[in-house]
Amino acid sequence: MTPDDVIRSETKAHGLRIKRNNLVAAASSGAVLAGVSLRFFPHSIPGILGGFVIGFIYANGFEYCLHRFILHGPRGFFRQEHIVHHATLNSPEVARYVNFSSNPWGVVALFLANGAPFLLLQWYFRSVWTAGVFVGFAIYYIAFEEIHWRMHMGGWLPKWLRPAARHHLLHHAHDSDRFSDFLPMFDWLASSLRLQGRVHEDEAGR
Repeated sequence: MTPDDVIRSETKAHGLRIKRNNLVAAASSGAVLAGVSLRFFPHSIPGILGGFVIGFIYANGFEYCLHRFILHGPRGFFRQEHIVHHATLNSPEVARYVNFSSNPWGVVALFLANGAPFLLLQWYFRSVWTAGVFVGFAIYYIAFEEIHWRMHMGGWLPKWLRPAARHHLLHHAHDSDRFSDFLPMFDWLASSLRLQGRVHEDEAGR
C-alpha cells in the first residue's frame, strides 16, 4: 500500500466511527425529545403524523439555511471548518471531514437547540403534533448523515437518489449555490423566487 492508501484507510475507519457515534446521538436525542413530548404534553396519532412531516420539512430548511448562510457565510468558525471539507474532497483525508460533526455532543447540541423552541411552543399552545417533529427531524438527520457519507465515500444509493448525488457534487465541483445535500426542496424554492424576482425586475424596467 502507498502512504496515501494507508492514510485513506485510517481516516475512513475514523470517519466511520464518527458517523456511527453521530447516528447513535441523533437517534437517542430524537427519542428523548419525543419521549418528553409524549410524557408531559397532549398528543394524538394524526397530530404526530402531521408533526413528522413538519419536522422533516423543517430539518430540510434548517440544513439549507445552515449550509448557505453559516457554512458559506462571510466568516466564522463553522465556515472555516466547512472550507476544509471542500478543500479535502479528493485528498486521502477526505473521510475525516465528511460527517456533520466530529463529536457526537455536537449532534446532541444541534437537537437541543432545535428542539427547545418546539417544546416551549407545545407547552404554551398545548399542541398535539410536537413529538412527531422530533421523529421527523431525527430521521432526516440520520438519512442526511448516511447519504452524505455515501455520496463522498462511495456505497450503494437507490436510483432515485443518484440525481441528488449529482446535485450535491456539482456544488463541490463548481462552488455553486446548490446548498441542499440530498433533498433540494429549498434549492428549488430559492431558484423559483430568484426567477420570479428577475421577471418582476424586467417588467418594472419596461
